[in-house]
Amino acid sequence: MSADIYNFKNSKHPGFITTDTDPEYASQIINDFIRNSSESSNSAMRATGSKHLFNRQDVLKALSSLQLTYKAEFIPGQKVNINTDNFKSALINSMAKLNNVAVPKTMNQIDSRTVDFVEMIFGAFLRDKNISNAIKTLLLKLQIPVIKTSLLDTNFFYNDKHPARNVLDTIAHIGIGIDTKENTVYQTMELIIDQLLRGFDQNIISFHTALSSLNRLTVIEKEKLDQNEKITRKNIIKEHARQIVLTQLQYHTMKKPIPKPVQPLILKYWSTLMFHTYIRNGKDSKEWNEAVGILKLLTNTLHSIKEKNEWWSLKTTYKEIVYTVSEKLNSTKQCKEKMFMAVRNLERIYETILEKSGFTEDDDESFEVIETEAGLTFIDNEPCPIATKAAAAKEKINRLPPEVKPNAWFEIYTGEDSTVRRLKLSVIIQENAKLIFVDRLGVKVIEKDADTFAAELAANQSFFLADHSIFNHALSQVITSIAASR
Repeated sequence: MSADIYNFKNSKHPGFITTDTDPEYASQIINDFIRNSSESSNSAMRATGSKHLFNRQDVLKALSSLQLTYKAEFIPGQKVNINTDNFKSALINSMAKLNNVAVPKTMNQIDSRTVDFVEMIFGAFLRDKNISNAIKTLLLKLQIPVIKTSLLDTNFFYNDKHPARNVLDTIAHIGIGIDTKENTVYQTMELIIDQLLRGFDQNIISFHTALSSLNRLTVIEKEKLDQNEKITRKNIIKEHARQIVLTQLQYHTMKKPIPKPVQPLILKYWSTLMFHTYIRNGKDSKEWNEAVGILKLLTNTLHSIKEKNEWWSLKTTYKEIVYTVSEKLNSTKQCKEKMFMAVRNLERIYETILEKSGFTEDDDESFEVIETEAGLTFIDNEPCPIATKAAAAKEKINRLPPEVKPNAWFEIYTGEDSTVRRLKLSVIIQENAKLIFVDRLGVKVIEKDADTFAAELAANQSFFLADHSIFNHALSQVITSIAASR
């Protein structure tokens, strides 16, 4: 069969036919392809006669002979990585040698077309951009075992739970983040495949054994990724929380000198409380809004008083402010003695401010007291640069394609002179629209601005990696291509 059959354009056939979406039609397409050749081919078969055809056992025996010696490797950029005609020639020569046949023979139609069909599926693997180049080479090692399986099991193409198909899918799943053959996980999978090649004759148990090994490897790698990524995310969130707290402190203390005795309370103890509040509850929580509101209340009340109404406001609320600050700080794990002294300093500063103001309750000037609801209000309704920036960040994030979400895998553009990397989106930082990507070990590799990444996706510099069943995807492509050419 010519290699041209591999070069169909998928874009012409956007609606894939699968054994799931239309099993009867898919089955008909497969059967027609394998069992019904052209009229000229049928005539040639009849003229040749069965005595000039190798039987199924001859084919399987020759395939077993080639299993460890026939090498195939994916070469990026090479137009044709699978040459079915060359493979068939090697197979026929192997059968002739094993059977000591001098008169030329060939394969029967069903066996020949089954080989063609499996080779087309592997050709689709090689065109699948979701599979890394390194993993494509690994998959090519399984061509002969899969051909043998398809000859032995007539339900192979229709059974999506078949262990041979699951082995192919699992290799691609484990390898979604693997870029090179030097990777230890790649080498482990290669050992599993080599063991399968050495042991597989005509008993499907070899695929069950390989699948069990790959499933164990999947669990080990997932646990390793989850553990490392948990640490990475924690560190990312901590660093982000520090920046948020620092920004809040800078904004609310700007042009508001803080008395030196109170500086430790605000810059150390209260900022620590804010940091842990953000970590535990997030920016949209009541606890965080209270912490920011009290910070604003503190910075707005620690200044000299020039108006009687300011004096009265502080006079009636400062004890409650001090009490609230004390209660909040005592709920943290900071040094109790030092926090007690810091709170005591706050109380003394307030008393000093009131005393130095010169105002008293016995002043003759009239003063209207406006009664309000009891308790302190901590909601900050003034526009803050952080809130403005967060709103802009939200708009950026909303412009991202729907597939851009945590736990999705991407091939990431890392610069003009750098190799693209296969990375997982771990965290989207909402306040500044930063996307954090980690490698298959859960270690942070790169961060990108949401707009920058959206532009890279649009330009195909970076792209989404679908962690799908590669066999089902390839089978759908092949069936769709055959149906379109009928």
